[in-house]
Amino acid sequence: MRRIRTWTRWALVLGLAALSGGCMLVPEIKDRIVELAVGSSTTAEFISLGSVNSIDATSSVNVLSEFNLAQILDDAGIDVSDAGKIAVSGVEYRIKSADPDTDRVIVGATVTIARNGSGELPFISSFDTAAAEVTDWKPAPLDPGGTGVAEINQMLRDILDALKLGTSPPSNLTTLTYHVTGQVRPALSPTNFTWELKIKITVTGTVKVKVPT
Repeated sequence: MRRIRTWTRWALVLGLAALSGGCMLVPEIKDRIVELAVGSSTTAEFISLGSVNSIDATSSVNVLSEFNLAQILDDAGIDVSDAGKIAVSGVEYRIKSADPDTDRVIVGATVTIARNGSGELPFISSFDTAAAEVTDWKPAPLDPGGTGVAEINQMLRDILDALKLGTSPPSNLTTLTYHVTGQVRPALSPTNFTWELKIKITVTGTVKVKVPT
């Protein structure tokens, strides 16, 4: 039985060779450059606690404390010299810890951002959401003017440029200060909830891959 199987395999090999003009067809492997996009994010937390039914809070976040661009590129196999565009790809929010009042809502909230003396730039406007239950991430209503997003994109380019030079940007260039204002309903009822704001980031780069031709 073993001889039969052996001769059968050789017959198949010789038949394939005959069909290919007597030569075994071996795929040629070539290097190709492809573009790859990878993502990350940075998150700010806001706590609403007390009897005042309005929001007026600030939160400063050094983006580099949780956004390690060098590691992100390395994990994706992208050399920093081959990294290209980096930008905000989306902004989301969620209720992290729900308010015990089942009617609790945020009404007409506005979020601005500031960086390195830029002044407060519009970022999120007309922000309304229920705060009485924990939620998944939802898209945030970005301000149509786009100046806040443009400032964050510039910050991301500063981080990438510094990485390409082998340096670290100063903290004033990588710190965002969020300012939230708005109303909380119902009135005259102490608030006690936590919500988060997440900026999603995408960076593109090129990598070399081997493909058969």
